[in-house]
Parts: sequence; C-alpha cells; structure tokens
Amino acid sequence: MADNMPPAVDDDLQELIAELMEANLQDPELEQSLTTVLSLATNYLDDPDPPSPELADWAATLETNSTIIADGLASRLLDFRRGLAVFAGTGRPEKAVLRKHVAWVDARRADAADIASAARRLLEKELRCFAARDHPVDPEVAELITAMRESTKSRVLQDSSGGDAVRRAGLLDIAIKFEDAVVEEMTALKEKLTRGAAVFFAGEEELVQALQKHAATAEAEIAEAQAFSAVLLADANRTASPVVVVQKRPAPETETETEEEPPRQRRRTGDAGDSAAQD
Repeated sequence: MADNMPPAVDDDLQELIAELMEANLQDPELEQSLTTVLSLATNYLDDPDPPSPELADWAATLETNSTIIADGLASRLLDFRRGLAVFAGTGRPEKAVLRKHVAWVDARRADAADIASAARRLLEKELRCFAARDHPVDPEVAELITAMRESTKSRVLQDSSGGDAVRRAGLLDIAIKFEDAVVEEMTALKEKLTRGAAVFFAGEEELVQALQKHAATAEAEIAEAQAFSAVLLADANRTASPVVVVQKRPAPETETETEEEPPRQRRRTGDAGDSAAQD
C-alpha cells in the first residue's frame, strides 16, 4: 500500500482502486441492453391483451436474471461507496473516479431492479387473467387433449383385432408421449398458480381462491392424464407380450413318467390301435 493512501484503505480496497484507475469498468453494452429490455417490458405491460404463454415464460426468466444482476451491482456499489467514504475530503483523484463509478453502477442497479419489477408485474397480470377464466386450460388445448384421447380409444384401445402390430405400437407410443407432455404442462401450470396465490396476492382473498381453484383443476388434469397413460401402458404391455400356452404342471409323483412318455396324441392313437386289436 502506498504511504500516502488514507489509513482506512485495506488490501481489498487498494486492489479495487488500482483496477478502477487502470481501466474503465463501465460497460456500455450492459447499459444499452438494460435500457432496451426495460423498454420492452414496459411496452408489454401497456398492452391491454393478456400476456401469451411465451411472454409469461420470458417474464419469469427475466425477473430471475434481472434480480441477480441488480443484487450483483448492489454488492459492487457498496464497495465503491466504501471507497468513496474513505477518500472523502482528501482531494485525491481516486475520489473523482469512485464518484463516477458509484453514479454509473447505481443507475444500472436501478435499471435492473426496474426490469425485475416490470417482469413481476407481467407475471401478476397473467395470473389475474388466469383467475378471471372459467377454466385454467385454454379451450383449444382442451379440445386437442379430448380429440387425442378419443382418437386413441377408437384407433388403438378399441381395436380388438390388433391390426398392424408396428402401426399399433407407433400409435401407442405417440399417445403415451402426448399424455406425458400433458402432465408436464399441467404440473408447471399448477406450480405457477399455487406460487402466484401464495406470493403475489397476499390479502386478495377472492383472487387467491380463484387461483387455488384453478390449481386444483390442473391437478385433476394431471391425475386424468396419468390414469390414461396407465391404460395405454397396460395395453402396450399386453399387445407386446407373446402368447404363451401355459400347461398344468403334472403332479410330482407322475412327473418323471410323464416326461418320458411320447406326446399324448401319439399315445392315444396307440391305445386306440391296441383296443381295436383286442376286439
């Protein structure tokens, strides 16, 4: 540490000061990116239409990432402000450099926090739209699920003859994967509604109840999909298993004798011939 440095400058702060004096740590690309994303999120909030599922997914990721950025910048800001306090009243060049970086980092931290807030409000907007629905599942999606199950029942499960084995196996595989996708989507929806009811709307009892009701509906959809998958898997296992004729095992006392005898049909023929000869 240089002799003319203030006594409060420890090794960590000395390293930070050296870094600031040698290079400009301000990132124009980060600044432009935060500005652009904040503008996008604000425009989406102003849109009267409900957020699409894709937009809601984007908002969820955006809230997480921007919160991480804001927290990281806040930590850096504490370091810069500590340094600024140490150099206050010294008239040293480090003070001006630190002041400049404090202003820049604080502005970027505020941008990131504003983005996280806008993303959160987008998620709240989506959940309010969900609460207003009669059913949490989009009507087109519900129709698709119903049509897929009806098709599976008519083309596979109700086909007593079995049809082409390869084609049947392919249809079963597609149907099972479809039900797995339904379970995945409904599980994500249930978690979103449950979390939203607990996190976003404390005190708004009517809204919380609506979201919890829809979460229960999503859970019922999961149970129905899992039950249908179980039927499909049972049918797939049944049709895939070879037909095996199980014969009753002979009694232990006759087992050796039975194994040494020729097939029953041949023995019966011989018996018939012997009877004819006796006649």
